[in-house]
Amino acid sequence: MLWSRVGIILLIASFIQVESLKFSSLDVVYKKGVEAYSNERWSECIVQLEESLHLYKVYKRILINCRLKCKHDAQFTRIQDNIEDLKIYELYFNARQCLINCNNHAFEDVRMYNNVSDSTIFNMQSRKPYEYLHLCYFQMYAMSKAASASYTFLVTNPDDPKMKKNLDYYLNQPEVDINEVVDLESDDYQILYRLGLKSYHTKKWGETIANMEEALNDYLSWENNCRMECERQPEQEWSPEITITISNYMASLLICKQTCQDELKPLYNSGVEFIADLLNYIQISYYNLDRLDDMGKAVATYLLLLPNDEDMLENKKIYSTLIDDSAFVVRSDVVHYLKRDTYEKQLITFFRQENHSDDVETTNKV
Repeated sequence: MLWSRVGIILLIASFIQVESLKFSSLDVVYKKGVEAYSNERWSECIVQLEESLHLYKVYKRILINCRLKCKHDAQFTRIQDNIEDLKIYELYFNARQCLINCNNHAFEDVRMYNNVSDSTIFNMQSRKPYEYLHLCYFQMYAMSKAASASYTFLVTNPDDPKMKKNLDYYLNQPEVDINEVVDLESDDYQILYRLGLKSYHTKKWGETIANMEEALNDYLSWENNCRMECERQPEQEWSPEITITISNYMASLLICKQTCQDELKPLYNSGVEFIADLLNYIQISYYNLDRLDDMGKAVATYLLLLPNDEDMLENKKIYSTLIDDSAFVVRSDVVHYLKRDTYEKQLITFFRQENHSDDVETTNKV
């Protein structure tokens, strides 16, 4: 029996529809990219590995959004009494069901499997795809992309000798502009910070304020997201005493959250130092625009973070002749950040002193 033309068209349309309903798998896509690399199928290598990087971003965004949502929603409790600290149980029960529902719906909406192997997550966090991608770009004569891919890998793996040689080679190619070689995983706050520095050095005070203020807000948001990634932790040393097991997990979680600030190294040792530096550029720019009340707020917040900074203390003395003391008001978002950061560091120190060890296992993340 011969198929009619209409029947063939309907069959093709049906096949396309079925294909579009397939779920994406980060594990499968990444594996295909590595296999393409191994078999020297360079264009396929690029397609698959770029797709794996995209899927990983989607995967992270869904988990972070659900964790932030459920952390907020869990606060609305149905049981009003709180006897023997039982409220904490309800909060966790609320968050648990919220996370299950949120993740299931979100991953289904984007047609993506949410079961990703630890090895794939580790490779994504260590930027392993770029170790393959730079060569695939090179083989396809995309030198600028190859240079950026090698640089992106080196940001997380700065001591890799082979990649250093690769980057040096790319930078010496005539078609590669060193100013266009970028970290392909760079976060918004880093880009805004660099733009702020550029405008500061050209004395564009309004642009400096806009970039540095946005960099500060974006950094606080970025660190909150990074901290949410820590909700995935490896198995800890088990004890029949539930308090001991839970304490190990809590310590692992706190240590992971604190390592988010390691992204700022080697320029800054902590988020406190980075935020203070942003506020320094902000207060100078406000001063040059004669926005003295805003300047006072920046100065007060800076000194909250670094109270013994002699230069800023001297600035405050000078500014006190220009504005009333009531103008030196600290920013509430930075107050919260500092209190949380200080408290966490104290808790980690206490845990380690009590256990005489740094051996709590942590992982980054998701």
